Amino acid sequence: GLLAHTVLGKYGDHLPLYRQEDILARHGVVIRRSTVCDWMAAAAELARPLWELMRAQVLQSRVIHTDDTTIRMLAAEKTRTARFWVYIGDAAHSYSVYDFTEDRSRDGPAKFLDGFSGFLQADAYGGYDGIYANGKVTEVACFAHCRRYWWEARDTDSHRAHEALSYIGRLY
Repeated sequence: GLLAHTVLGKYGDHLPLYRQEDILARHGVVIRRSTVCDWMAAAAELARPLWELMRAQVLQSRVIHTDDTTIRMLAAEKTRTARFWVYIGDAAHSYSVYDFTEDRSRDGPAKFLDGFSGFLQADAYGGYDGIYANGKVTEVACFAHCRRYWWEARDTDSHRAHEALSYIGRLY
């Protein structure tokens, strides 16, 4: 129960481990942060088979949707930028699986999508180009990213931008 509470606190309620350590200490429970960090690593390993099963299911999809987002990762003496990538399967394989990489190199998506064939809906990030090159994966552009450029063009080319946004609105 304590392990589940700690994992939920960190990932569900966004409570850093040092804050959880302080909360427990106020209640007279002293647990070293290094112990709680070890618990997190052990919990992740316990969940690995479930993650692998979900990944295998997503890779069976006809269409996978993906995007990445930056996070700040604690490094030795400062923070650095790392990435979480989400891969969302189709209706028959409706899982959202997250992958972590320390950078935005193409190796992360290439490794996750190894063996996939079908349609990949993603932004125009050049790291996906190698995945499309094998001919087994078809690029499907992300309309939300396309729409963003028309939205930004409202001030410089108002007529065409609003017309494009109107067409995009009808598609949605």
